[in-house]
Amino acid sequence: MRNDRAKTLRRLPHHTGSASAFKIEKVGVTEFDLRDPYHLALTLTWPQFFLGLLLVYLAINLVFGLLYFAAPGTVTNLEPGSLLGAFFFSIETLATVGYGNMAPVTMYSHVVSAVEIFVGMLLTATMTGLVFVRFSKPRAKIIFADKAVVRRSDGRTRLMVRIGNGRMYPLHDATARLTTLVSEVEPSGQRFRYLVDLKLLRDDMSSFPLTWTVIHEVTEDSPLALLRTADPQTLAASGLRVMLSVTARDPSLSAQVYASATFAAQDIALDMRYADAVTTLSEEHALADMRRLGVVEPELAHEPQASATAASDH
Repeated sequence: MRNDRAKTLRRLPHHTGSASAFKIEKVGVTEFDLRDPYHLALTLTWPQFFLGLLLVYLAINLVFGLLYFAAPGTVTNLEPGSLLGAFFFSIETLATVGYGNMAPVTMYSHVVSAVEIFVGMLLTATMTGLVFVRFSKPRAKIIFADKAVVRRSDGRTRLMVRIGNGRMYPLHDATARLTTLVSEVEPSGQRFRYLVDLKLLRDDMSSFPLTWTVIHEVTEDSPLALLRTADPQTLAASGLRVMLSVTARDPSLSAQVYASATFAAQDIALDMRYADAVTTLSEEHALADMRRLGVVEPELAHEPQASATAASDH
């Protein structure tokens, strides 16, 4: 297989509806591009980042240690033939510590030490900046229910996804966008796919303090019209997939935050509803139990459908 072929088994960032993965395969690009080290350093996980930092640190010291080792007698008190001693002298030089028991004594070792100190200063500045950026990246604490639900009653069908604000304070200017992947076959027999935005009963909230149920009214002309009559077997075989993205402004960070989730057919529960997660204790006191955000229960046929306002404005 060619080296430029990269496979990723990832869903959309931050959250996915279930354990089943949406497979994305690309040819001609690589997941990690060494020509873009800044992006690479920011997209690594913390364990990968620190492991990479350790490897870079060891590699630099090994290279300079070999340079000292290759010229015996250029460092005072360095035992001849001791690669380990040269390695530790390199560590002391890179850190500009200089304990005093070993020191460069020739022009060669002075030049190598000067270059190593300069490299050490660049490494320290670069890693400090990268660690700061990784710590300071805005992170959305938007929680998604594990499953989307479809409520079918009173002749109406609605697809719902409940999300919660994981911060202890309201987010502002929240907007939601729900899309689905549509596959069509042209008369020529060529199949193509494209994303279609689903119309929401409400796609924005000026204040998002607790929970928000995003609702799409499934009509006859909706791309999800099959949900009006589908049974679990039909839904599972449909390959249906919906994607929800949410943006909001975090006032404590003074920055926009973003989160998204993907729900495959097996992540959609038919004729179910979300159990209550918000309890009103008084006119000015509401309690949201985020542990119940994804709890679903059977839809009662005789129960009236919740209004868009009631479902969206918690």
